[in-house]
Amino acid sequence: MYREAYVISSPLRFGGMEKSRQKALISILGVPLDSTASFRPGQRFGPLHVRAVSPELESNAYAADGYLEEVPFFDEGDIAVSHGDVAETLERISRVVQELLAEGKRIALVGGEHTITVGALKGAKAFGLRPCLVVLDAHLDLRDDYLGVRFGHASTFRRALELLGEVPIVYIGSRAFVREEIALAKSRPNIMLLTPRSIESLGLANVIGSARRALSECKKVYFSIDMDVYDPAYAPGVGNPEPSGLSPREVLPLLSSLVDERFIGVDVVELSPPYDAGGVTAVLAAKTLQEVLISFSIKAR
Repeated sequence: MYREAYVISSPLRFGGMEKSRQKALISILGVPLDSTASFRPGQRFGPLHVRAVSPELESNAYAADGYLEEVPFFDEGDIAVSHGDVAETLERISRVVQELLAEGKRIALVGGEHTITVGALKGAKAFGLRPCLVVLDAHLDLRDDYLGVRFGHASTFRRALELLGEVPIVYIGSRAFVREEIALAKSRPNIMLLTPRSIESLGLANVIGSARRALSECKKVYFSIDMDVYDPAYAPGVGNPEPSGLSPREVLPLLSSLVDERFIGVDVVELSPPYDAGGVTAVLAAKTLQEVLISFSIKAR
């Protein structure tokens, strides 16, 4: 089993809860990778810090009507990252994700840099799924390469498009890009951009409605949450902070509304603890994952 070969047990558990693996619907995996970090590294410490702060949060969701102790999840531990060899690490993620999906689990990855999403999607495709994507991110991550690196955090969704084809991608909160990326996004009818200004002008309820319509034909949905989708006032400890982001009062209801029974996985990435004053970003990352887990558990019932 790839899980036994590539997953290392962690001394900490998300939420501080020891749960039954056999009864779990969701498997949590830490991925301590920051090999392609281009600005502020330290994402490899993200899984540890999210787990460390998570037991100190109250177990209720913000927007969903539920509690973490009611969620059937199991914290598997951390992927054994091959530092400096991104391709090998992505292959390990892929194999473990494919194996867990085959067991009927949903996946929750805690990063780590955004490159890990490619490994998760590769595993989903190997299992026979081509999920639609909901991406909460300050950036589009659609560069063909960045400084010559094609498998890096700035190219995550360029590789995803190559891997999955023309699946619907709904970006929420994106506000930073180069000409190459925005030109590509605007040329693809499968890509929807819902920026912070969209929320300002249309209102949160209308943005949620637009996203739901874009996902209406999807059979499976994967969520990718870069912590820099939040404004740096709320999440200073990220790899590439960008001003004018979203607030938790916007992101958490969005997630609660969009996560449903079609959910197959989520990643929460780009927490960089060395830059996280007071640990506030780690707390928000833990709350964000908590909201997703509870929202899915309610819909799955």
